[in-house]
Amino acid sequence: MKSQLAIYSLVGVILVVTWIFVALLPYYREYSAVETQILEAQQKLVDFQQTILFLPEYVKTRNELARKKAELNSSLYTKENILSLFEKFYVLADKNQVNIVEITPPIEELLQINRIIPDSIGLMFLNISLRIEGDYQDFGKFVSAMEREPFYRGPNHCNIIGTYDRNLKVQYHVGFKSLLGSLKNEV
Repeated sequence: MKSQLAIYSLVGVILVVTWIFVALLPYYREYSAVETQILEAQQKLVDFQQTILFLPEYVKTRNELARKKAELNSSLYTKENILSLFEKFYVLADKNQVNIVEITPPIEELLQINRIIPDSIGLMFLNISLRIEGDYQDFGKFVSAMEREPFYRGPNHCNIIGTYDRNLKVQYHVGFKSLLGSLKNEV
């Protein structure tokens, strides 16, 4: 009888251990995984609710920043303004039979123009240097015509570089202050 009891006990223990490994542990793992997913979903729900609460403030801030960006962009001088000014130089040069070799606005000034907000008048100035080739009289006509233009705001420098060789053209370096604010009305 004792041997039967030992066999039944051993079979019972084996069945309990098998049941634990086959049925209980997979169920417990699945239960833990589902519980973890529930906790993650609850956390996501809390985050979503907080996001929903801050959404009107976010939309308001985004719209305000977009309005400020549009306002600032409208006050910046675009490359079209600068190119329009340069085109005027070439038109004057053609009328007065001189050749513009080089136009050099200082890069620092171009970058600074787009960094600052114009004042209430909206006038901005740019120092420009021109290197020109041509005859003395044509150069004088060019400078006179340029001084009558609305963008011209005064000279900075003027250098004349001549050569002993009469076949080479005389070069002139002219620097002046140019008004950018009036270009919007003139174009």
